[in-house]
Amino acid sequence: MTTFFRWIVVTVALSTATNAIAGGDDYDAANDKENAGPAYFGFVRDNRGSPVPNAIVVLRPKTGKAVEVKTNAVGLYRSHVSKEARPDDVSVSCEKAGFKQSRVFRRTPPGSTAMFIETDCTQQRS
Repeated sequence: MTTFFRWIVVTVALSTATNAIAGGDDYDAANDKENAGPAYFGFVRDNRGSPVPNAIVVLRPKTGKAVEVKTNAVGLYRSHVSKEARPDDVSVSCEKAGFKQSRVFRRTPPGSTAMFIETDCTQQRS
């Protein structure tokens, strides 16, 4: 194998690994549920800004069944509730053993008709 081809192989391997570590290949758009309603997403971090992996995020609509999702290695979660649930009627909470919720910040403004609802949680070590 020539030096040039080794360089290409190493570059591709490193760029793929970097994206995977950064959470860049986490979203699988091809398998996202069509017509499932707004997508809820965000990050769970501690009060210093570090990600909280494996935290449980609860999306609780006023009517219907709550949805629980787990954050990935970089603290990211994504899910849908239902297409009938209005974004303003869905509350978001986060929990993990050894932490207590200190803040929930919804970046998407209330009353928005956006299909992507971003809500971040901050956890404090207890």
